[in-house]
Amino acid sequence: MSPGLVIVANRLPVEVDTASPRRSSAGGLVSALSSVATTGTQWVGYAGSNAVEGPLDCDGLRIQPVSIDDADFEQYYQGFSNTVLWPLFHGRLQPVELNRAWWHAYRTVNARFADAVAEATPLGGTAWVHDYHLLLAPALIRSRRPDLRIGLFLHIPFPSACIFSTLPWRQEIVEGMLGADVIGFQVTQDVENFAAAAERCAGVRFSSGRLRFGSHVVDIDEFPISIDFSVWNELGARATTRGWAHRRDVGADTIFLGVDRLDYTKGILQRLTAFGELLDEGQLEPETCTFVQIGVPTRCDVPAYRRERDCIEMLTGQINARHRRENGSEPIIFMQAAFEADELAAWYTAADVLVVTSLADGMNLVAKEFVAARGTRGASVILSEFAGAAAGLHGALIVNPYDIEAIKQAMLHALRMPEHARQERLRAMRATVQHHDVHHWARQFLCRLQGGQVGTFPTQPVNPAQHGPDVGVR
Repeated sequence: MSPGLVIVANRLPVEVDTASPRRSSAGGLVSALSSVATTGTQWVGYAGSNAVEGPLDCDGLRIQPVSIDDADFEQYYQGFSNTVLWPLFHGRLQPVELNRAWWHAYRTVNARFADAVAEATPLGGTAWVHDYHLLLAPALIRSRRPDLRIGLFLHIPFPSACIFSTLPWRQEIVEGMLGADVIGFQVTQDVENFAAAAERCAGVRFSSGRLRFGSHVVDIDEFPISIDFSVWNELGARATTRGWAHRRDVGADTIFLGVDRLDYTKGILQRLTAFGELLDEGQLEPETCTFVQIGVPTRCDVPAYRRERDCIEMLTGQINARHRRENGSEPIIFMQAAFEADELAAWYTAADVLVVTSLADGMNLVAKEFVAARGTRGASVILSEFAGAAAGLHGALIVNPYDIEAIKQAMLHALRMPEHARQERLRAMRATVQHHDVHHWARQFLCRLQGGQVGTFPTQPVNPAQHGPDVGVR
């Protein structure tokens, strides 16, 4: 990879504070990019309120911390990014508060990032901007450094033009994104939604995969993100013994597994409701079936996330109270924790069925981690049709997560599926993930951005993927 590459993301791959300046950050985005960054790559990101000053070298990466006033960061991150853009881009699953002060902070922080990129990037270099926190940054960077190649990748869905157009600052957002040379999305639907929004909000016409904005031509396409298959395959192989220990501890013949951030977009309530109804109806036996839900706390300062956690806890308690086992154990195990990759791999190897019922999801990397970690052992994946991963994992059982009956039927189908069918489906999914891994994703995007310079793509990552669930990132 060219030494002129600068990764631009809200989060740094390390936490640069005085107590532990080399501690790895959590998050799917950090993991995915750390796995493909090579020596000489720079990374621009938020430094944290207790950050060490100045650039740092860490595992071959040049870390460029961006210092942001605490009040501005709160309004930019918890406010505009996660209380305005996040629910809006996920189809308004929560009410959107159109707070103008948050918008002003969002503009201020995006400008601060653009300043840092302009200062850090060498002449003729490449800036790769990531996600919804920095949608204004491409145009701001271009205004400061027209010599750069600028890419933008959106990890979350892009909403329909009608939903996006409710945003008072819709034109500014679109024009900020159009400062990039290449804009990448997870799936074709997101490409089409953005093209329609750009035409509606900025009068830009889409033709042959490109948008012309004044004299500037922008290439837009789908680049489905993935995982480091080899890393998760190896983690799964090493975790087999611990996975069997988990099965013994759970004491059930069948383990359904959910792994998510505690986020209202993930559909955790829907899958637990379906599991509870199957127990109520006697179609599943609490003595032989367990649902293990790993919930990673996230954005605890945002009221909608606290409400989601409280609702999950309440529903879990109600179902467990109705179906307590003879030995006093409970059929739903709800663990609120951020596990390291090796422990996640152990649960992946322990489970029989992964249940992903996202109400809206850019990709969902958990589904890909699961099939990579399983090895040759048969397993089933129940996957929401509204997760980007559904477009590629053709061996999964695809469901409408809003349809509780459909989730129930998929659970029963997975439970009753012959072993040879489970193995055949898993083999197909593993082949897809192995071929279209995170390195393939990065190569496709950067080659497009850098004009087909295939030779600049790295052959060896600096760090393997080490992260909690999903993409997520945020």
